[in-house]
Amino acid sequence: MNAELSKHHQSREQLEDELRQIKDAIANPQAFAPLYEKYYLKIFRYVFQRVEDEDTAADVTSVVFSKALFNLSKYQFRGVPFSAWLFRVAQNELNQLFRQNKLQKVVNIPTENLPQIAEDAGEDGLEERIDDLKNAMKHLTPEELELLEHRYFENRSYKEMSEILDMEENNARVKTFRVIQKLKSLMNK
Repeated sequence: MNAELSKHHQSREQLEDELRQIKDAIANPQAFAPLYEKYYLKIFRYVFQRVEDEDTAADVTSVVFSKALFNLSKYQFRGVPFSAWLFRVAQNELNQLFRQNKLQKVVNIPTENLPQIAEDAGEDGLEERIDDLKNAMKHLTPEELELLEHRYFENRSYKEMSEILDMEENNARVKTFRVIQKLKSLMNK
């Protein structure tokens, strides 16, 4: 999967415009509204996919944007869309929610993305192996599933993943490769 094909990619001009909006919002919190409107639904969907409860997703999303606005002056531009920072805040809030309430994280597996995972795992005869892939995924840790979610189900680049998951880009790449190798091994058992 080519990083340039990420649906989250923005041009240099768009990133610079977004950075200007962030600086404006730091000076005047009311200027945060365009960023909120741009990313609210994306963050809500991200949270909802992991909790499958609309009220909880709305509550968590509200906290994400409150924290983002409150901590906006701490934001550091790293060459990726502002959304990567928001997704990291959302991920932290979800982790806290899961710990506090002892909830199980929900993983939605869009079947249209499974062929790419199987292809990266070097699997042929995919149609017959989709069930094997689904079963193998049940043996992955939440952290391993999260890597697959970001890379294959949300089509994120490794750079975006590294920002959201707070790790080096190469580390995101290596860990994802290892998860794919683990899946391959599980499928071949």
